[in-house]
Amino acid sequence: MSSYKLGVEVVSAHDLMPKDGQGSSSPFVELQFNGQRFPTTTKERNLNPVWNERFHFNIPNLGSLPRLALEASVYSMSKASQPRSFLGKVSISGTTFVPYADAVVTQHLLEKRGMFSRVKGELRLKVFLTVDPSPNSSGPVPKAGTPSQASQAAAKEADQKKQSSAPAKEQRNPRVVMFSSSAPSQQPLDYALKETRPSLGRGADKPSTTYDLVEQMQYLFVRVVKARDLPCGDAKGSVEVRVGDYKGTTKQFEKQQNPAWNEVFAFSKERMDAPVLEVAVVVNGKNDPVGVVRFDPTDVPTRVPPNGPLAPEWYRLEAKQGEKTKGELMLAVWFGTQADESFPEAGLPDAAAPVDASHIRSKVYHAPRLWYVRVNVIEAQDIVMADKSRFPDVYVKAQVGNQESRTSTVATRAHNPIWNEDLMFVAAEPFDDDLILSVRDSVAPNKDEVIGSAIVPLGSVERRLDDGTIHGRWFNLEKPQQNKNKDKDKVSCRIHLRLCLEGGYHVLDESANCSSDLRPTAKQLWKPPVGLLELGILNALGIHPMKTREGKGTSDTYCVAKYGHKWVRTRTVLNSLFPRYNEQYTWEVYDPDTVLTIGVFDNCHPGEKGSD
Repeated sequence: MSSYKLGVEVVSAHDLMPKDGQGSSSPFVELQFNGQRFPTTTKERNLNPVWNERFHFNIPNLGSLPRLALEASVYSMSKASQPRSFLGKVSISGTTFVPYADAVVTQHLLEKRGMFSRVKGELRLKVFLTVDPSPNSSGPVPKAGTPSQASQAAAKEADQKKQSSAPAKEQRNPRVVMFSSSAPSQQPLDYALKETRPSLGRGADKPSTTYDLVEQMQYLFVRVVKARDLPCGDAKGSVEVRVGDYKGTTKQFEKQQNPAWNEVFAFSKERMDAPVLEVAVVVNGKNDPVGVVRFDPTDVPTRVPPNGPLAPEWYRLEAKQGEKTKGELMLAVWFGTQADESFPEAGLPDAAAPVDASHIRSKVYHAPRLWYVRVNVIEAQDIVMADKSRFPDVYVKAQVGNQESRTSTVATRAHNPIWNEDLMFVAAEPFDDDLILSVRDSVAPNKDEVIGSAIVPLGSVERRLDDGTIHGRWFNLEKPQQNKNKDKDKVSCRIHLRLCLEGGYHVLDESANCSSDLRPTAKQLWKPPVGLLELGILNALGIHPMKTREGKGTSDTYCVAKYGHKWVRTRTVLNSLFPRYNEQYTWEVYDPDTVLTIGVFDNCHPGEKGSD
């Protein structure tokens, strides 16, 4: 059982369907999640009820959330012969659940239960994940009582729910209900062994694997973990892993006899032309290594996932003549494929173009979510001018990062200008930029004077997911720095604003004909994915030479694919006009009418051997 709880706050409903024959209804909401069920109190004869009640549900594990959903059904209490009437329902996928800090109240249109159902209205909910579902931390507090009274009340309420589906009568105070392990569980624990049938892949006899769309490429992996008792004294040195003309080098150590690296190197098996693998400890300024460990590739084991990683072992260093010397290396050596979890972090040594391994590894990027920042500039008050002989021509300038916008100029005699204009910006999580506001006076053409300014952290701005009302806030504007020293009062005037982060829209950061994502910013509004996109990047043919190396034209290419918030970059294949990547990636698809973009680039970081 996960330590996380699913919190649901039933806030209110609006414009419900009358069901009692007298133009009204007595609604309540019944919540259901993973076999757990809770009703709210009943609001007598009210088509716009307000509950503000909070409930908590157990979550089996976070990995199961995409397969679960929260259902909120609205019913109306009727006569005894008809216990309740259906008013509508809302279903929320587990993929949209967010932590409590990111949760906001969302408005949902009530849906029909069947073809002939008649529903209307909206339900407002706040759904979140929390690890601390105590009433004091995240919800309204119920009436005070001893712990025994509280547990007895919870047990009594559970028994009443089993006996009848009718909800409890309306209570005057808001309440908190938590479905926890201490209360009687509605799901008996079952520890019996069960038979499972894993899903098969693209054939009845072929299980789906991580790299089943591409060709398997064999690599020799060498993990250099650490060393002990090295005979290097105070000298600087490193470890070199050599296979024929290919060499990988660890970071340097200095004045250490027991250095640690935990670095991995991967040598392409098809390029291996040497009968031996050497791992040598070299010291700067010396031609010969201080010690070597040698492996015969025919004795190296092969690892096939999902087998666990090979445990590293200690190996005694040998001198050049084959004699044992002081010092040991902890190494792990194995054959594997690009499906090995060590492959993305491995250095890929190349004899023709020495380069930092971080520049050629495959990488996956997740672009931050973008929000629209709406700044409604309403008015300013108590504008004080240094020049009393003229009326100010004022406007408001706003800035977020490198984006700037301004209102129109208003000439006012009352020193209380009114604009009521909207300014729009785009900001990215985690909102490192601030909203910088300044009220300025146009004293002459191409000359402005700052009357006052304010800085608003975007992290403190309210988030909106629908057309709910945003209340205005007053902000004090500080005088310019040169005037602070003259006046004791640092506040020059104040400005009235409505600020919000709009999460109900998609920020179009791509060309309209190449859009890969059309979802709104707020995760709570996302629909469940319609499928999974799998992309196997195999190879490229006829690459144009982008550089010369040893007098021959060549390229060091990698492939980039973008879909939604996720970017992937394959490893760089060095010194090849016919590169083979054979890497596979997946994306969740929320809308089939979207575009996957793929491009091939030349890496400028690898050096050109024999050239400047």
